[in-house]
Amino acid sequence: MSNQSTKRPVAAPAAATAGLLLALAVIALGVAGVQHASSSAGWISESSWLDWIAGKAEVLRPADWMMYAGIPAALIGIWLIATALTPRRATHLAVGDADVWIRPGDLARLAADTARATSEVSSASSKSNRRTVKLTATAVTPDTAQLTQSLDTAIATRLQPVRPSPRIRVHVTPEEL
Repeated sequence: MSNQSTKRPVAAPAAATAGLLLALAVIALGVAGVQHASSSAGWISESSWLDWIAGKAEVLRPADWMMYAGIPAALIGIWLIATALTPRRATHLAVGDADVWIRPGDLARLAADTARATSEVSSASSKSNRRTVKLTATAVTPDTAQLTQSLDTAIATRLQPVRPSPRIRVHVTPEEL
């Protein structure tokens, strides 16, 4: 086995969508180039698309709207560069010192499972993000303050190996009879 640690799970890069669109544009330009070469070599009888575009572009003269179109084009370019340089966000949390990772949704499942394991809780649901686990439980007993404290402790103990440790928010309501 290797002593080298694995990479941290991260989301797809923010520039992936823009990269895909730009790749499709380059493919379209390549298709137009092949069509132009085929037309120039006489392999096809159709006139070249690039010649048609160049003919239309000859007629264009600088206009006022072009300056206004250049500003958004420059801003889009700056945005593309910024998204390409933005680090990808982490999608999982580390568990202990080993190369084991857990998703925030699984933290929520662990918290709800811990609450359901106690006899004082009739139902429990939870939500989680990378920083906070929120548990909502329905208590069989009217003493919700003590149950809130015990659930908070039990969940904190169960999630103790997770790094960074999430904040735990517990909300307990008494069961309606």
